[in-house]
Amino acid sequence: MLHEYLVAVSMAFVAMFPIINPVGHAPMFYGMTIGDSPGFRRRQAIKTSIYVFLILFASLILGNNILRFFGITIDDLRIAGGLLVAHSAWHMLNNTSRVTAAEGAAAMDKDDISLTPMATPILAGPGAMSLALGLLSYGRSWIQYGGYITGCFLISVLTLVCLYYSDSLVKVISMNAMGAINRILGLLILAIGVDLMVEGIKDIFFPT
Repeated sequence: MLHEYLVAVSMAFVAMFPIINPVGHAPMFYGMTIGDSPGFRRRQAIKTSIYVFLILFASLILGNNILRFFGITIDDLRIAGGLLVAHSAWHMLNNTSRVTAAEGAAAMDKDDISLTPMATPILAGPGAMSLALGLLSYGRSWIQYGGYITGCFLISVLTLVCLYYSDSLVKVISMNAMGAINRILGLLILAIGVDLMVEGIKDIFFPT
């Protein structure tokens, strides 16, 4: 039972880490709050991490109901989620932002950027939500649900730490190093997206 729980925790955390990418997105958060006081920036970091967890939690808990309502199978979701995840990875490999220029300009003028654009679509966007739903295809026991939720909580805590200390991270990590990290994580995310699509296609055409 404990082993099953720990496997679910690690699966959720490892899968979510590259797509949420709290380390890589810390400089973006810092740039959007560079004109604000350190106290305001830290409050925004706390709110952002809470929103990230709530978005992932809602995706996990409401996932089955959403699928049933729209008549979508878990394999359909795997393929669609895989495409979204791969799309996010492609942007990372090419070092392009998930946020449009218009969204970025609007964010600079906003007082509160915690929910939009930071929590979504930058951190817990469609790709992360689809990935959270995709976790259900690996098991849906209450122990596994608890593990997935714990894994999402841990990635939210890591997000809080990275954003809270984003000013220090920016000083330590150069932009060239950040670009290299993003490309490595982008490759990992692309592999996750491909795996989701392959598993979905395999189960549709070659059901066990």
